Amino acid sequence: MSSKSLSKSSSKNSLTSIASSSKLSKVVAVGIDLGSYNARISTFDDHLNHPVCAHNNDGKRTTRVELTSEENKAVPIKITASNLDQFLNEKVIPLAHDAAHTKNLSVITSVPNDETISKEYLNVLQQSGRGVITEAAAICLAYDLDKAATNNRRILVVDGGASGIKIAVLRATSNGLWCLESTQNTQSVSGEALVTTLGQSVAQQFETKNRFPRGEVWQSKKARAKLQRACENGLTTLQINNTLTIHVDSLYEGMDCSVTIGKAKWDFLSSKLVNNAKTFLKEISTNHNSENENEIDTVLLSGNMHAWLKPMVKSTFPGKLLSSSIDPSEAISIGCTIQANWNLNHPPPTSANDNDDEILSPVEEEKIPTTLHVPMSPIAIAISIVGSNNKNIVIDTGTPLPALVNYDYQSPEQQKEEEKEEKKEEEESSSSIEIWQVKPTEKHLCTLSDITKPSTVRMLLTESKKLRIAIDGESIVIG
Repeated sequence: MSSKSLSKSSSKNSLTSIASSSKLSKVVAVGIDLGSYNARISTFDDHLNHPVCAHNNDGKRTTRVELTSEENKAVPIKITASNLDQFLNEKVIPLAHDAAHTKNLSVITSVPNDETISKEYLNVLQQSGRGVITEAAAICLAYDLDKAATNNRRILVVDGGASGIKIAVLRATSNGLWCLESTQNTQSVSGEALVTTLGQSVAQQFETKNRFPRGEVWQSKKARAKLQRACENGLTTLQINNTLTIHVDSLYEGMDCSVTIGKAKWDFLSSKLVNNAKTFLKEISTNHNSENENEIDTVLLSGNMHAWLKPMVKSTFPGKLLSSSIDPSEAISIGCTIQANWNLNHPPPTSANDNDDEILSPVEEEKIPTTLHVPMSPIAIAISIVGSNNKNIVIDTGTPLPALVNYDYQSPEQQKEEEKEEKKEEEESSSSIEIWQVKPTEKHLCTLSDITKPSTVRMLLTESKKLRIAIDGESIVIG
C-alpha cells in the first residue's frame, strides 16, 4: 500500500474518531411529563429547533406510570418514592436514550403545582443531575409566555389529566417572573372517569352483540386494559367527529370488537361529568371575575382531556383561551424540554469568585428564565424619606426571589424644584432615606445619609433573605 493511501486511511480514521467523539459529547435536552397515570418524553430536535414527543416500543406517546411484578405481570405495581428511580431507569430513560440517540442527557421532570409529593420522591427526581419544574411553569414555557410577561397579568392554567382537573393561577411580577398564586384540583372529573364511561358502554354493546353475560367483559383485566387503551385514543376523535368506532382485535375469547358510538349517545353518557366540570370551572370564574382585582387575562389548556374541556373553557372564559400550534396533551413535556434546553445554553457560572448575592446588571437580569419555580418573599421592604410618614413598598410579600428593584430617589428640595419649576438648575442638597421592613411586622433596617444628588437605589433580596443595597458605588448587606 502506498504512503498516499495510508495517509488517506489515517485521515478517514481520524475523521471517524472525531465524529464519534462529537456524538458522544453531544448533550440532548429531554423533558419528562411524569403524570399520575401516564408519562410523556420529549427531546429537543436541533434541526427542527423545537421539542419532539418520543414514542415508546408500542408506538405510543404515553407510557404507563407503573411497574410489573415478576410473579404476576398482569398486576401493576404502583409507583412510590422507593421504586421511582427503578421506573425511570427501566421505562423512561431508555426511551429518551433511543429518541435522543445518545446517553448524554439534560433532563427536566415535571412536579405537581401544589407540592403534594414527598421530599423522598423529589430527591429521587433530582438524582443524577435531573432537574424539576412545576407543571404550570412548563405549560407557560410551552405556550411561549415567557416573552409576554407583564406586571400583574394573570394566567389560568387548566390541566385535564387522567387523575382530574388541575387549576393553577399565575401572576406576572414587575421583574418578569411568573408567581404561582393559587392551585385548585378536582377528582370528580378525570380522564380515567371518561375512559371508564366510554369503555363500559363499548363493553356492554359488545356483550349484547355476542350474548355474553352483562359485565363479564369489563371484569376481565386483559379485556378491560385493551378497551381502555382504545378508548383513550378515541376520546379526542369523538370531540371532532360525530361518530367513533372502537376496534379491538381479539378482545374477549378470541372475538374481535367493532362498536360505534355516536356523539349524541356520548353526550348523554358523559352528561354528569360535563355538569361537574362546568360547575368547577364556573367556581373558578366567579373567584376571578372582572369585579375583582384577580381577573384572569389568559387561559392555557393542557392534558389528555383538552379536546373534551375546550368547549366548556371557551364558554366559561370567553375570548381568553390562548391557541397554539402545539398539542395541548404534550404541553408539559414540551415545556420541560424547553427548560432543559435553556439550561444547556445557559450553564451556571463556574468561577469561584462568582457571588450569587451580587446585584445583577440589566443584561444579566434578562437571562433569568421567567417561569422557574422560585421561593417567594415572606417580607415586604419599603423606602421612606427621613421625617416623612409615607413608606413606599418596593418589594412586596409574595415576590419571587431573588428580587431586584431600582428606586429613583430625589431629595425633597429637588422634588419641590420640579413641582414649582422655579429653578432651572439643580442645587445639591443633603438628605437621608430609611429602609424599612413593613410586613409581616414593621422594623427599621437602616438609614442612608448624605445623599446629595438624584440617585438610583438598587436593592436585591436574595433567596437566603439577605438584602443588598447599592447606591453611588457603595453597597451594604443586611441580614
